[in-house]
Amino acid sequence: MPNRAHQTLRILVYKTYNKAANELVADLTAAWDDLDFSTALHGGFKDCTISVPMSMNKAVLALNRNLPGWHFYHLEISENTRLVWEGRIMNVELIKSPGFQGIRLEAMGYWASMRDRLYATAGTNFADSGTLIRTIVTQKCPDINGTADIGTTGLDITGILLGTNDYPQNIIIDKIAPLSDTGTGIWYFSVYDNRKPTYAARGTANLHWMIWMQDLDILNLKQQGEHLRNSIFPFVGTATGTTTLDADSTARYVTREIIFQAPDGVAAGTANKGRDAFLNDHKLPRQDLSFSISGHAYSTQAGTATGTAGALIEAQKWHMRAGQVIRIQDLYPASQASPVLDDIRTFYILETRYNANRDIITIIPDRPMQDLQTILAQQGTLERTS
Repeated sequence: MPNRAHQTLRILVYKTYNKAANELVADLTAAWDDLDFSTALHGGFKDCTISVPMSMNKAVLALNRNLPGWHFYHLEISENTRLVWEGRIMNVELIKSPGFQGIRLEAMGYWASMRDRLYATAGTNFADSGTLIRTIVTQKCPDINGTADIGTTGLDITGILLGTNDYPQNIIIDKIAPLSDTGTGIWYFSVYDNRKPTYAARGTANLHWMIWMQDLDILNLKQQGEHLRNSIFPFVGTATGTTTLDADSTARYVTREIIFQAPDGVAAGTANKGRDAFLNDHKLPRQDLSFSISGHAYSTQAGTATGTAGALIEAQKWHMRAGQVIRIQDLYPASQASPVLDDIRTFYILETRYNANRDIITIIPDRPMQDLQTILAQQGTLERTS
């Protein structure tokens, strides 16, 4: 019997994301054989793989570079009027084997379009990081839909040096996101529904999902200490800033030092805020393993498009996204009401991967921030450097 994903999800291919009436290329809703898609931070909609049985004659049309083929076409997964995943097709593979004949499509969320064009500027007078991100996206990311959700962050980055051509992804992740305007907040960039960009701090004000142990496929919780760093040396270029350490962490554990490298040109105060955010993110052991949900998942944000906190209702697992908060409810005392991240029972979701054939979603919980090189290595087909 088809599972809920086969019965519910609609999968369409358009020539462009504008989806004009004559732009529909294929309706794969009843045709797909295998489907896997994910979300991540940084990023938003991450990658998607779908296999579609079809004749060789039709399969060749999807690959043909002179017609053209389906490369950079818009792939959309929806549930009724709710968008589940969207991106552009990057790779098209024709397959003929004893068990399968057809095509496999590999798509990436529109976050990947931020590696299409290079950005550089001789000017360095950006009052805050939100202004810089809006400028980069507006000038070099035409597939991203506006910048309305990128506000003024309050982070002063006047003097930041961006004179060398670089991709917007690199600039945002490696130069802007490690900084903070609060001293403790970690910021993430994402592109979700309708290709709209968001730059927001990690938060726990809302608890989005509750699950119970009986609904977990496998659960391993490992608190790893290898990334623990509780004494931070900040540098701006070659200039040393003010070193800081966390007293509670150094009292419990050995003192572990590391250099925090702020972007060239930023003020010392901005570098110190980045240092403090890095310290806050690394001062304790962190969860290091993913877990999979094969049973039920319950949303606490049901009721409206934006969600109404407190309304607990079972929801489809593919609604889960990176950037939300999830709790394993029966590991918590009943008296605990507010969502407090402890990396044992309550997690900030850093990545999701949903397998439609098995109706299982894998949750990768929050862990210390990583640079772009590490993220790309983990995300594989999101976007390659070469």
